[in-house]
Amino acid sequence: MAAWCSSAAAPRVATSWRSEPRPLGSPVIFQGRFRTVRHSDHAVPSALPRPLLGPEALLDIRAWRRAEGAGVPGLPLLLVTSPRKSGPAVRRNQFRRRARMAFLGQADPSLLASWIVWIRPLRKGPPIDRLTYQDIEGQLRLALRRLAPTGHP
Repeated sequence: MAAWCSSAAAPRVATSWRSEPRPLGSPVIFQGRFRTVRHSDHAVPSALPRPLLGPEALLDIRAWRRAEGAGVPGLPLLLVTSPRKSGPAVRRNQFRRRARMAFLGQADPSLLASWIVWIRPLRKGPPIDRLTYQDIEGQLRLALRRLAPTGHP
């Protein structure tokens, strides 16, 4: 009898891994709606823009216009950071996943095509393990609503 983990026991096991590897250096595009910022983008400006939400907010969300020719044209860029001080790796990764999914639900690629949006937890805000998906989604909706009509942060 074959071992439970051998290919003879289960030759066609469904996994969450892609069937074909992505070429090195290619951008990570989420459902054709936005892409994550890579280190090679040099996306963060030297003079940081002001936060879109006030001091009572749960998240620090900032946005600025992308330089011409940077990144994939027509797609907004998303930068999600969570420093080590904000919690263990499991919580930080959970926060990043929730922020990406909230942005995916809120972002309209046609309105945000030339923008870079940066989401990070506040230093003096609640711990990231207490931030629910609804909290992140609500804060992001508020910030993008302030961004869209004015055209500038």
